[in-house]
Amino acid sequence: MLENKNILIMGFGVTGKAALKFLKEFPCKIYVYDSNQDLQKLNVEEDFIIFKDEDLDNIDLIVKSPGIYPFHELLEKAREKNIEIISDIELSYRNLKTNNVIAVTGTNGKTTTTTILGDILRRVAKTYVVGNIGRGILEITKEAKAEDYVVIEASSFQLENTIDFKPHIAVLTYVTSDHLDWHKTRQNYVNAKFKIFKNQDENDFAILNYEDRDLADKYNLKAERYYFSMGKISEKGAYLDQGKIYFKDGVKIEEILDVKDIKIPGDHNIRNIMAAIIACKLLKIDLDVIKKSIASFTGVEHRIEFVREVDGVKYYNDSKGTNPDSTEVAVAAMDGDVVLIAGGYDKGADFDNLIEKSKDKLKTAILFGQTAEKISESCKKYGVEFYITEDLKKAVELAKKLAVKGDDVLLSPACASWDMYKSYEVRGQHFKDLVKELV
Repeated sequence: MLENKNILIMGFGVTGKAALKFLKEFPCKIYVYDSNQDLQKLNVEEDFIIFKDEDLDNIDLIVKSPGIYPFHELLEKAREKNIEIISDIELSYRNLKTNNVIAVTGTNGKTTTTTILGDILRRVAKTYVVGNIGRGILEITKEAKAEDYVVIEASSFQLENTIDFKPHIAVLTYVTSDHLDWHKTRQNYVNAKFKIFKNQDENDFAILNYEDRDLADKYNLKAERYYFSMGKISEKGAYLDQGKIYFKDGVKIEEILDVKDIKIPGDHNIRNIMAAIIACKLLKIDLDVIKKSIASFTGVEHRIEFVREVDGVKYYNDSKGTNPDSTEVAVAAMDGDVVLIAGGYDKGADFDNLIEKSKDKLKTAILFGQTAEKISESCKKYGVEFYITEDLKKAVELAKKLAVKGDDVLLSPACASWDMYKSYEVRGQHFKDLVKELV
C-alpha cells in the first residue's frame, strides 16, 4: 500500500526520523518538512527530498508527528486536497504482524497503566511497550512477531490522525479537558480520545472508568465493555470493596489482591492498576503473575516520584503532571501539608478547580513560568498563599525555607514544560538534581 507513493513526513524529530527509517524499505518517494530545522545540514543516512510548497500537489500521504499543530496551514491545505493525514500509530498498525495490540489513552494515568501492563505481559511473552513511552512504535513494527504483545500509550495527538487503527483491547483511563490550545474545544479533545474505540467490533474489548460510562453510551461502542470502579458495580470489570480488588466477568467474581500490596500511592493508581488487571484477565494471564508484578511495581519516573527527605520534609517529583486534573490527583495523594511548585507553558487550561479542590491540603503554592500569574489569580480567589519565582531553582530554594517537618514539597506543574524546558522529563530531572543538592 506504500509502494510508489509520494509520502511527506511532517516534523523531523524523534517520530519523523523513525518514520524515515521505516519507510526507506519501501519503493516510495519521501519528502520531509520541518520549519524548525535546517534539513540541508542534517547528517542523516537515509535519502529524502526537502519539501517545498509546490510539492503538495504530488503528495499521496502525510505522516504527521504528534508535535505538529493540528491546524497547521500546510495540513489545512492538504485537507482541502483530500490528502490522507496519519500518525505514526496508524502507519505502524497498517504494517504490524501481530493482532495482540493493547492501546491505552486518557488525560491522566496512561503512562502508569501502560507501564504496569508491559511489566505483567513481559513475564509471559515478548512484549513491546511503545508510543509516548519506551521505543517509538515505528521502531518495532517490522520486528514484532505475530505472537508478541504490543502495548501502546496513545496521545490524543496520535489518535486524532488514525483511520483504521483497531486495538484488540483499548483502555481509556479517564477523560477531562486538556490540550485546548491544540484541539480548540473540549469536544474535539474527547472525540480524539474516543477514536481509540472507533474501529473495534464485538470481538474486541473496551476498558473504561465507570464514571465515563455515559460517554461510552454516547459514542456507541461496539466492543465488549469492562469498567473499573472504586465501588461495587453490577457491570463486568474490576472494583474495590473493603480494601480489596475484585474482578467479575459476568459469571463469577474473583478476588485479585489487597490494596495494601500496592506500593504506589493514591486512589488514581488503584484505578490504573484495576484497568491493567482487567486487560490481563481478558488475555488469560495467570493471577499469580499479575499479583507478583503489581506487588513489585514502585511507580513511573516523574509521576509522584519520591526523591528525597530533608529535615523531615519529603520531596516528590510529579513533572509529568502537565494538566490541572493530574496535579489535583497528586496533591490528594500526599500525606502531609503540601508546598506545591507549579507553573509552565500555557495550554489554555483553567486552574480554579484545581486550587478550589486542593486548598485544604495546600500550605502554599510556589509558582513559576508562563502561567504563574494565571495560577496566582486562582490562589487569590480561594485564599491560598502563593509566591512567584523566576525559575525552578528559586522555587526549590524557597520551598526549602517554607516547608517544615511533616510537610511534602511537590513539583506538579499542572502545565506543559515547553516555556522553559524541552520536555517534562528534563524539567523533572532538573528538579531532582536541585533537591539532591539541598543541605
